[in-house]
Amino acid sequence: MVKRHNEMGEAIGEIKFSGEFNYEALYLAVYEWFKKRGFDVNETYKHKATGTGADVELTFKGDKKITEFLKHKIECEIKMRNLADVEVVRNGKKQKINKGRMNITISYTLVLDYNSRFDKSEFTQRMFNMIRFTFLRKKIVVDWGGKIVAEAYLLHTEIKKQLGMETAYSAYE
Repeated sequence: MVKRHNEMGEAIGEIKFSGEFNYEALYLAVYEWFKKRGFDVNETYKHKATGTGADVELTFKGDKKITEFLKHKIECEIKMRNLADVEVVRNGKKQKINKGRMNITISYTLVLDYNSRFDKSEFTQRMFNMIRFTFLRKKIVVDWGGKIVAEAYLLHTEIKKQLGMETAYSAYE
């Protein structure tokens, strides 16, 4: 992700998982998480069959306009390796689920002036920088930045819950 001068953000961490999981339930959980929080979601999907299973790359990109000046972006990239269908017996019933390895990366970006209103001249760019680095610095970092970081960690927690991981808790709930 290439950042412009009016963007700030980073990856919050990586979830590594190996084992059995429900691919469809994971997909729906991530998609519904974005929709429930008012994000416009774009997704990409890549599938490649291999000898040991399938390699799948799934990316969710969510944008949410907060104000006329501010936008939140959250990206969730899921890379699955050796993905295969398996049948297991749970509670006396056969279920079809998936097995494989997974790396999930969640990143966030806070976009200021996403309409490029301050990019029209050198004067307006200097005004934007003065406003951003002096008057709004604390509000940008603490208020707006804190909210998007909390949202990104909530998605992180939702994915861990869906995968049944022991560390599926969050300080932001």
